Amino acid sequence: METPYKYVRICAWGGPILLIVTIIFWGILGRNIPPYSAGLSAAEFKAQFAPVADQIRVGMTVTIACSVLYFVWGLAITKVMEKVERHNNVLSTLQLWGAGFTTLIFVIPCGIWLTATFRADTLEPGTLQILFDLGWMIFDLAYSLTTLQMVALGVCFLSDRRQVPLFPAWVSWFSIWVGVMFVIEALNPFFKTGPFSRSGTVNYWLEFSIFFLFMAIISVYLFKAIDRLVREEAP
Repeated sequence: METPYKYVRICAWGGPILLIVTIIFWGILGRNIPPYSAGLSAAEFKAQFAPVADQIRVGMTVTIACSVLYFVWGLAITKVMEKVERHNNVLSTLQLWGAGFTTLIFVIPCGIWLTATFRADTLEPGTLQILFDLGWMIFDLAYSLTTLQMVALGVCFLSDRRQVPLFPAWVSWFSIWVGVMFVIEALNPFFKTGPFSRSGTVNYWLEFSIFFLFMAIISVYLFKAIDRLVREEAP
């Protein structure tokens, strides 16, 4: 007999798949682990960027194509959150909208970086660099859209009145903490080098590590919650 969670489970795989795609295509092929320093001169930036433009182009093309998986993953989370909400669906709706907007945070900056690769050999160094800067400004400064998703998710599962909640309290608090930590990204426009720059210890290595960890942890407990709901609702 087909369970009502068949497609929810399929959607839940969007998170792990996108996480792998992001690391390989956005990060490694896209030369974003770490990104080029904002402290480089325009000439230095072009000298490093232009020779690998084809590689970055492949990375950004695949990342854009797969970005929709974040929204698909968010939908799976929403369907589980709806089992916690009793009187309204405000938090699950906020989470879904946050996931949808976060999908655009992948698509738009990657589209800008893809554009930079398209004519990397003929663009003036300053123009090429500002395209790269523009992508990163949007990518980092739109953090509040993802914070919305993370906080809504955490608050919802903290309100779960089951004797054993679908998501452990520590996972919910971790989600809220990661969302709040993104506020530090607001310092990005004020630093070209150092820990708060786009390639710095805090605004890159810390922030992106906890984001990837968020996706991994939520995915694990999402599958556990789905399996539990299947058992609870079995005839």
